[in-house]
Amino acid sequence: MSSTAGGTAAEASRQEALLRLARRRSADARARRQERPAGGGEGDSRAPLSHAQHRMWLMERLGQGGAVYNVPFATRVRGPFDAAAFGRALTGLVRRHEVLRTRYGHRDGEPYQEVTAARQVPVRTVDASGEAARKLLGEEAARGFDLAAGPALRALQVRHSEDDRTLLLTFPHIAVDGGSLDVIARELGDRYRAETEGREAEPERAAPQYADFARRERAAADALGEGLAYWTGRLAGARPVPLPRGGAEAGARGQARVLSVPLEPGTVEGLRAAGRAHRATLFTVVLSAAFAALLEATGEEDLVIGCASSHRDTAGARDLVGLCVNTLPIRAGLSGAGDTGTVLSRVRDALLEAQRHRHVPFDLMVERLGAAARDSGGNPLVGVTADVLAPPPVLRLAGAECAPADVELDGVKFGLGFYLDEGTADGTEPRCLVRYDRGRLGEETARRLLDGFAGVLASVAAGGNRPLSAAGQRLAEPGALAEGPADAGPGASAPAVMAVFGELLGERPGPDGDFFLLGGHSLLAVRVAERLRERLRVPLTGLDVLEQRTPRALGALLDERAQARRRPASRGTSTAARPSARGTVLVTGGSGGVGAFVLQELAARGRPVRALVRPESAHLVAADGVEVAEGDLADAESLRAAVSGVDAVIHAACTFTSPEVDVAAMRALLDGWRRGSFVFVSSVDAYGRPSVTDVAEDAVPEEPLTAYGRAKLDCERMLWEAAGRSGRGGAAAVRAPIVWGPHPRLRDQLRWGATGALFQAARAGEPVVLPAAGAVPASGDPWSGVPWIHAAALARTLVTCAERPPQGTVNAIGGHVGWEEFAGELIRLLGSPSTVTAAGDRAPGLLHRHRYRAEALAEELVPRPGEDWRSAIAAMLAL
Repeated sequence: MSSTAGGTAAEASRQEALLRLARRRSADARARRQERPAGGGEGDSRAPLSHAQHRMWLMERLGQGGAVYNVPFATRVRGPFDAAAFGRALTGLVRRHEVLRTRYGHRDGEPYQEVTAARQVPVRTVDASGEAARKLLGEEAARGFDLAAGPALRALQVRHSEDDRTLLLTFPHIAVDGGSLDVIARELGDRYRAETEGREAEPERAAPQYADFARRERAAADALGEGLAYWTGRLAGARPVPLPRGGAEAGARGQARVLSVPLEPGTVEGLRAAGRAHRATLFTVVLSAAFAALLEATGEEDLVIGCASSHRDTAGARDLVGLCVNTLPIRAGLSGAGDTGTVLSRVRDALLEAQRHRHVPFDLMVERLGAAARDSGGNPLVGVTADVLAPPPVLRLAGAECAPADVELDGVKFGLGFYLDEGTADGTEPRCLVRYDRGRLGEETARRLLDGFAGVLASVAAGGNRPLSAAGQRLAEPGALAEGPADAGPGASAPAVMAVFGELLGERPGPDGDFFLLGGHSLLAVRVAERLRERLRVPLTGLDVLEQRTPRALGALLDERAQARRRPASRGTSTAARPSARGTVLVTGGSGGVGAFVLQELAARGRPVRALVRPESAHLVAADGVEVAEGDLADAESLRAAVSGVDAVIHAACTFTSPEVDVAAMRALLDGWRRGSFVFVSSVDAYGRPSVTDVAEDAVPEEPLTAYGRAKLDCERMLWEAAGRSGRGGAAAVRAPIVWGPHPRLRDQLRWGATGALFQAARAGEPVVLPAAGAVPASGDPWSGVPWIHAAALARTLVTCAERPPQGTVNAIGGHVGWEEFAGELIRLLGSPSTVTAAGDRAPGLLHRHRYRAEALAEELVPRPGEDWRSAIAAMLAL
């Protein structure tokens, strides 16, 4: 037997093993779903996610979310505009369609959707024109969403002049699709007209709700057996399109580039005529041209291209706002197809057959295929797509001239996409284009593919039947495809990967153990990445795990990233003169107890960092491979220089004892803030002394306030004023309690700060006097104690807020510890003979009766192993 035949047999055997494993896991998952109530066991307020939503949710968990899964909807409005009427119309729209006020949580690894109460939708207004306006719109469209907390809609008005503005609505893709934008545009226009005319704006018919659609889809899952069997058979043995990696840009994975060429007049009409001659639509003709271009470029006759399909083919779904799309993997066997006519016929037949099974969710296809949905290099089966670009939707607002506004997002969902833009009635010329992932495809290769695609379209439009030549050697030359490090020795990180595989998969593999063959799946990949990030403090996502698959390959990737982090840090104060890496986050107080954990979290997420520290502390952060900005809270110029050129700010530094310095420092940072998000680390002291014991996040501050708490509140107000005045990126104030964690600064606060009296008494063996309890509140709850948070949990929360600002004041609370329990643990850990004594009349008092809610960031605050308060105290005492 030849080596080629042997390799083919081995691959076939591997695929069969993977398929059996995937079928078992799919059956187990289905059984688990049937055992629990559809809504997650919490009553009717929670509903399951649809399959398409589940895929969006999973993409975010895998680290493949971000701006690429945002849906911007922008309209240029010239003429009269009633901002108040538009705000009321938008609020009514969100009240009518529940999916626009839905959050997405999860329990035991299973996500759910939950409708939140209807509230007024704020419309942020900013004055900007020209390049400044374009940049502002792009940043707003790219800003992330917190799916767990909401909201699911942001509205921005960029005023260019008195009668000229751009309205931008931004949604997460998990809540809407292209068809939803048509519904939103129509209803919002009708509501706006009614509001300006003083009429009732509410439609007579109730709106269909997406949660009901998701429940129906899940309930019908058992009836999809025939369709799933079709797709399993149809895709058996299929492999991803072999895109060559030569020329791809290092570090550019996920970043988009678009190349286009104009089409001759009459080309689109010619393509339609060719479609009619072959009983095919314009889309089918374009899809066949993509197949033909790939056939010529790669020499491969067995190709899979994904295309979008809609579930809006029933009357009840046409007015539905929600995610009603599906992906169909079209596999057109092109063996012996020597001309474009033959390719078109085969693609038409394959597409028609696929559409007969279009209601089978792609999510279920992937689940059934398991590891067979990716090749041994981690590339997804559907990595190439094709489409005809529809005219963009546009709002129609009474009395104004409205036109669609283009807002581009820098991100890709597929490695390569072929598109036809038909042009518009206003004179935009038709063109064909490719959009590709710069980290997976080189520009020269993309241009060749575009030229081939354009050539096929031109030939078909002219009525020709162009011969095709499988000259794939032009692009897919031997060695041009990415290869794993199969012959390389295991790197330094490989043992850690093997250990984590063993912990989570139940079997410790060798260096080449396959994640999927060991029983891995997408959610386990997320957990593997989280655990490795925590242990190695190196950036890693669940998608990395799915793509690398083995400890050897993952270890090599981790070693490479760890080496990149160890590059010498830049030093000095002239930050304004130096360009920073894209996405750089400024962290003030980088050497402090909170700042140090924030630096670690940012590094683990792969974010470039600039750390502001005093010159004498610069050595404490330089080893972390961050850009160092030397400065001081009392030096306003150093603060303005530090914030210059960064894309986000996390302001964690604080004097604690000089409120006037803290306020002046905040003013200087806000003066220099030009773009991106700004996260301010505030304190629960900003609530003052609330009259209630259960303090909500939106509770109004009450006197008396300490000088420290008043300064924090003043800084928050300055932040809201700056954000509202300038229209810069999202802002967040995160109110934190006492912070504990293994860091010398936090240890010193434990010994000498608010809890210092208890610590010193326990260490000296003296009676530990609890803080004064005061009067028992009307609730009768005798509890008194302290709210706290682990520094690592606070760091995760702050970084998440920088990436997806919650737009307001939120609490970051890890828990609440009673004074007596806290004192008893101190005594135990110190081995002290001290006893606990109730406070006398003159004992020092602390804010002790209040429990603070932390609902907006609840999922980020879930403690990791070792983040309970007892472990935190023990770790600090061990320093």
